[in-house]
Amino acid sequence: MALFGKKKDDSDDNGGFDDGVNGSADASSSGDEGEEFSSAKADNFFTHARTTYESGNYEYSAQLWLRGLRWNPSDIEGVNWLWKTVQQLAEGSKKKAPSKDLVKAASEGKGPIKRYLQELLNAAYKWDDLNAVIKAAEAAVGVDAPDIANLMGQRAFSLARQEKKPRKDWYVKLLRVFEHGGNFKLAVECGETARQLDPSDAQLQSDVRNMMARETMTSGGFDQAGEAGGFRRNIRDAAKQAELEAGDRITKSEDVKDRLVEAAKKDLEESPDDVAMMDKYAKALRDRGSASDLTQAWRWFNKAYKQSNQFRYRQAAGEIMLRKSKIAIAQQSAMVEKNPDDKEAAEKLEAMKKEFDRTALEELKLQEKNYPTDLKLKFRLGIALFDRELYDESIAYLQEAQSDPKSRSLVLGYMGRAFSHLEGWESEAIQTLRRAIEENEDQSSDTAFALRYDLMCSLQRKAEQDRDKAAAQEADELAAAIAMERFSYRDIRDRRTQIKKLMDELKD
Repeated sequence: MALFGKKKDDSDDNGGFDDGVNGSADASSSGDEGEEFSSAKADNFFTHARTTYESGNYEYSAQLWLRGLRWNPSDIEGVNWLWKTVQQLAEGSKKKAPSKDLVKAASEGKGPIKRYLQELLNAAYKWDDLNAVIKAAEAAVGVDAPDIANLMGQRAFSLARQEKKPRKDWYVKLLRVFEHGGNFKLAVECGETARQLDPSDAQLQSDVRNMMARETMTSGGFDQAGEAGGFRRNIRDAAKQAELEAGDRITKSEDVKDRLVEAAKKDLEESPDDVAMMDKYAKALRDRGSASDLTQAWRWFNKAYKQSNQFRYRQAAGEIMLRKSKIAIAQQSAMVEKNPDDKEAAEKLEAMKKEFDRTALEELKLQEKNYPTDLKLKFRLGIALFDRELYDESIAYLQEAQSDPKSRSLVLGYMGRAFSHLEGWESEAIQTLRRAIEENEDQSSDTAFALRYDLMCSLQRKAEQDRDKAAAQEADELAAAIAMERFSYRDIRDRRTQIKKLMDELKD
């Protein structure tokens, strides 16, 4: 696969293995700066890398994976094997950084490919380091490896959402990464998060609208003109296309939004007591989204609710109230960042956050009360209560939410963690977390690792409190299994040391 320049004919390759010291696989011909890549030569390295991996020579195997990726940087299997090999190497050597030989192997290329290999290696050792993973994702973009960029981007996105203090630059960088990878849905999510953190960035707002439009074109098949099931399937005539473009919020231009607001206003003036017209006008104002628009939309939704007693209008009003609060908090946060010594501004920001937290919870409780059969709402409310350390209340809603098979594993995971925070409920926590693991379909996912880690912690606590040797043994086995697959996962190395020490104590 030629990523830079014209691809060479692989037929001249002798099919033998070359370790890059002598012969054609040296750094100067690795496809950098306009030269060719070769999947056949990469496969030679990969084949030898698997052999050395199986023999337990992880150090040399990792070097070979790097050298193979120099020839075919977009090989996602090669990247996965590199990470797997590095984790085995780190587990065996107890080192948190690559050796000099590995660093050398990652530095033999030139330009973007050199940076790419270096960042891949660094991320392999720092899989839970958000900045390291973002750099690797950006480096993948630099060598035109969209699948790798998308993979790294999703890992970084998962880490970013766990951060208590989100940063705009993280999400802007990930927007670019997902755009390159063609993942416009996540690009939109990142862009929206960044926009909420800085509502004043006009260019960012434009970029987000562009990503939204591209997501719509891709998901709707509009980018497949002439193909079966593409444009002709979705758009039957020009009039229908115009209607969809004008009615779809995420593809509207500012001019179209203005026209929709005026049209809805005119319809409401003609039928001032019509709840449907109130709803239409409020939605048009909400979609246009200026500060005054949101205030008016809030009023009209409330009026529609009072007149019809349909809770969905009250819900829409509440969502606008929270949206306005988020914008105000983002603006206050920017003010505090510019003036870090302003204690009054910082205190105001904390007060605003607390009030938002209280209001958001009240709105969620109100929604659950009005939609008592909605299991997703019960799950959301259970999580919200868990996050606020209201574990007793959280468990009650999570127990109801577990009836939904689509989210049962996640629900049980939260329920198990909630039990683990309650004194004297360790056995219930362990039992629930085991059920969560059994229900999880992908045992290699981030969720699966989190569940196993939580089960390990609960077993460790039980072993400490009850002096339970069996619990300590199971905790140690879980810690070892996690470390074997992700050596840098959270504090797994420290945890295993603690558990080993506990096991020694229980032998006496």
